[in-house]
Parts: sequence; structure tokens; C-alpha cells
Amino acid sequence: MIKHIIQREFFDHLNSLRFALTVIIMAALMVTNAVVHLQSHPDKVRSYSENVAGDRDTLQSRTDLYELLRKGPGKLYKQPSSLTFIADSSDAFLPDRGTQNWGSWSRTVGFGTQVKSIWSADYPTANPNSRDLRPKATKIDWVFIITYLLSFIPLLFTFDALSGERENGTLRLCLANSISRPALLTGKFLGTLIAVLIPFYFAVLLNLAVISTDTWTQLGAADWGRLGMILLIASGYASIFIAVGLMVSGGTRDTRVSLVVLLIIWVALVVFMPSTLGTLSTKWMSPVQTAHQRETARRSALDQINDDFQKRMTDKQVAKSQTGNLLNQFMDLMKTSPKAAEKLAKEKEAELRAAMANLESQKADEEELRIKAEFVNKDVEIRERLNRAHLQAQLAQVQRARVVTRFSPAAIVQYALESMTGTGLKRHLQFLDSVHLHMRQFRNFITETDRADTESLHIIGIPEGMSKKPISPQALPSFADKITFSDTFNAAIVDMLLLLGLLGISLLGAFFVFSRSDI
Repeated sequence: MIKHIIQREFFDHLNSLRFALTVIIMAALMVTNAVVHLQSHPDKVRSYSENVAGDRDTLQSRTDLYELLRKGPGKLYKQPSSLTFIADSSDAFLPDRGTQNWGSWSRTVGFGTQVKSIWSADYPTANPNSRDLRPKATKIDWVFIITYLLSFIPLLFTFDALSGERENGTLRLCLANSISRPALLTGKFLGTLIAVLIPFYFAVLLNLAVISTDTWTQLGAADWGRLGMILLIASGYASIFIAVGLMVSGGTRDTRVSLVVLLIIWVALVVFMPSTLGTLSTKWMSPVQTAHQRETARRSALDQINDDFQKRMTDKQVAKSQTGNLLNQFMDLMKTSPKAAEKLAKEKEAELRAAMANLESQKADEEELRIKAEFVNKDVEIRERLNRAHLQAQLAQVQRARVVTRFSPAAIVQYALESMTGTGLKRHLQFLDSVHLHMRQFRNFITETDRADTESLHIIGIPEGMSKKPISPQALPSFADKITFSDTFNAAIVDMLLLLGLLGISLLGAFFVFSRSDI
């Protein structure tokens, strides 16, 4: 019996004008998406390859260990996803690389002693290639097609599914037979779902056929797996709105009332809530540091260690100068008055021995080098700590805003699609984790390489205290950004569970409303 209802509902939709319009609109938008992707994606891949190759060549040209430490591991570019045609609009707000340098400095302290900065990581917060961080026009990607069309079309297919039959009197005739209300509702739900998904899947196949002509977009097994999950997410999203449509249609007696109510629901859930809740959530949050406040905090922390460094270096060099003056005084007395020189030697025997040892060894003052290295490394630690704190504060605001906007199923499906595609915020957070891991590996490589040189003083941060042996380019740790199925699935699992929960609630609501409504 349910099979008969499904067939009847499907063929009713198939013969309708709205089905034909759905096919045309879906196909036109998907072809547009494919054409735009073919024009933009090769440039992204080419730019990424050139940036990575240039960064690698620059890094491998540095064979001096201190030079590697001072210049850093490079900018560490983010690999563009091969599925960017599915979800790409949020990437306009995100940078395409992981780090940038604060800039270098050089200072002269004491009696002509110079100290230079080493590399410290900063995190770009927006795409530097775009002055306007917002897309200039709505991008026709799958996210746009799914969030808007796969929510609006099911409502058009279901607004008169039950209320129309109630108006015509056919609903009473159907239920007069041996058809239960749950069976009728299930048949209408499945028949409508098939009628909605056929145009969507046809448009998807058309989209993939056009994109497959591009040699720059090569989909692997993991990409096809992610694509299957994306289609499953889209189907679940459409099912939610089919259930909502049946729930409203089952509770109203007039198709016009049903259509108006569903349009209000669609505008509220899909158009109004995602943008409005995101805007309101920012007003409830404490503001992130401004650029001026951030710079003031940075200068205050750095001035403190700088003053301490200046004092220690000055005291050290004054003491060194006094020792040198004592040695000169002793040598002069040896020429003019040996007895006075002998008396001075007895009074300041320890100081003279230390001065003679420094003069004979002609080696670098390790204590002075360690003071310099401590200052340079504290400078890096403070800069990176403040940069990391600023980044985390920004990300925390975005995460809180996303939690609020998840009251809208359109926002949930957008986040799920971005995660499975390998774009958006979750992907950027995974990329930053890879960047932080590589930074630790890079610095560990420098420390271990220096430790392996027995002639080095092992004072990291100062050229005189580090190994002078050349570094093989092949030994350098390489950064490889990858998008894996497990990473994308783990990032999307929460949103997929939320969609599943919404589907269950909407189906239960439809059954409850229809079972209690009058025929």
C-alpha cells in the first residue's frame, strides 16, 4: 500500500510544472557553478604550486643553521581543496597561508655590541589579496544551491500535499480505505523526497561531467567518498523541509494558509536567522583587542625585557672594561715601578688572573652570549604568545557565533558541507594545527642539529653560539598540507548529528500533527 502511495505521489509531482522548473533551475545553477570553477580553480592550484615551490627553494638555499633560525620555515601555504566548487564562499574570509613574520630588528647595546632578532610567527587573519573581505557577489556554489533551493523546493512540493487533498475531499476517501495515517504520510514523504532529489542528482551529474573536463581538478577515492557524504547531507537537509511542509500542510485546511506559513518559516530559518543571529551574537561578546591595544600590550611586554637586557649587558661590559683597565694598569706599573706592580698583583690577584685568562684564550664570552640568546628567545616567546592569544580570541568569537547560528538548519548544513569539502573554518583550524606541529619540528631540527656539533657552544639564537657546519637541503623538515577523509568527517560529525536530530524531530512533528488533525 505504501508503495502505491509513493508511486502516485511521485508521478503527480513528475507531471507538474514545478518539477520541470526545478530541473531547469537546478541544472542551470549547477552548470554555472561548474563553468565558474573551471575559470577560477586552475589559478588557485597554479598559485599554490608556485608559492610552495618558491618557498621550498628559498628555504633549501639557506645552508647556515643560524640563518635558518633567523628566517624561519617560510609562509606554509594552505592547499586548495579539489572540492571547492561545493563550498568556497567562506574561504574569502580566511588566509591562504599559516604564518607571517613580525619583521626583523637589530639593536646595538653597551659598547658596540649588536644583537639581531630571529623568526617569530604571526598569524594572518584575512586574505591579504583582498581589500574587501566580503564576497562582492553571492557565489553559486553547492552550498548556495542546497541551502536555498533544497529547502524552498520541498516546501513548494508539500504545501498542498495534505491540505489540498483535504480541500478536495480526497483525503477523507483515502483514509476511509484500509490506509492508516502513518502509512499515508510515509508514502507522501518518500514520494516527495524522490521527486525532489531526482532533479538535484541530475544537476549534480551534469555539474561533475562539466568539471571532469578540467585536468586541474582530479578527484581521488577520498574525494569521491567525501562527495558521497555531501550528497547524503543534502538529502537529509531536503528531508527536513519535506517533513516540515507535511507537518504544516497536515495541520491546515487551506492551501493558501499552508503556503504563507511555510514561506514565513523558510524566510525565518534560511534567510533571517543565519545572518541576524550571527550579527546579534557579536553584540553579546566582549570585543577582541584592537590593533592599537594589541601593539600597546606588545610594546609594554617587550620594553620590560629590553630594559632588563640593556641593564645586564651594560653591567657585564662595564665589569669587563674595569678588568681590562686593571690589566693595563698592571702592565704600565711593570714598566715603571715593578714594586708597585707586585703590590697591585697581591691585592687584586683574582681579578688579574681572570683578565689574563680572557686575554690568552681570545674566546667569546659565553655568559654575554647567553644573555643575548635569552633576550632574543624571550622576544620570540612574548611575540608568539601575544599573537597566539589574539588569534584564539578571534577564533573563540567565531566559534560562539557559529553555535548561536546553528539554530538555523541552513547554517548547520553549510558548516557540515564546508567541513566535508575541506574549506571553511574547521579546515583552517586543522591547517593551523599542522602549522604549529611543523613549527615545533623545525625548531627541534635546529636544536638537535646544533647539539650534534661538538664544536658548537649550543647557545641557540646567537650566531656565535651556534654550529657553523653547512646544512644539507635534503635534511630540512618539509611541510605537507593534506586533506584527508577522516579529518573532514570528524569535523562534520557534530553538524551531521544535529541534522539527523532535526530530521527526527520534524518527522515526529509531522506524524503528531497529522494524527491529531481533522479530516
